[in-house]
Amino acid sequence: MFLGKYSHTIDQKGRLIIPAKYRDEIGNLKLVVVPWWEENLSVFTQEGFREYVKSLDELQGSSETRRRIKRFITSGADECRLDAQGRILLNQELRRYAHLSGDVILTGNMDSFEIWNPDVWAGIEEKLADADEMRSELESLKQLF
Repeated sequence: MFLGKYSHTIDQKGRLIIPAKYRDEIGNLKLVVVPWWEENLSVFTQEGFREYVKSLDELQGSSETRRRIKRFITSGADECRLDAQGRILLNQELRRYAHLSGDVILTGNMDSFEIWNPDVWAGIEEKLADADEMRSELESLKQLF
């Protein structure tokens, strides 16, 4: 499980050191890095990514909408493995999409982890700081089920 928040740096070649706790979870598994919804990146194990994409087929809505969502996620996806130093290589297109260079923030998201531009993450973190709003959103989600 991927938990916590970490500050790291992408080097000039696009390599990013993955936190030791995440490396323990990853082991020798292949990773999939995908463009995500808030101009950030999400990193799944290959199996976790397969499960996520499969879950999209179970969503309500038109097949056209599901196809469009799958195309967005999979067309920009890149597979990688940890190197001997515990780094992954983020290709230039993914770095450009998420506005990543130099310092980055990695955040756990249970079955995946996300890579953020620190300025974008600061805006997200502001929204997360309002516990009353988060509680209200959770209650409204519960009512949907």
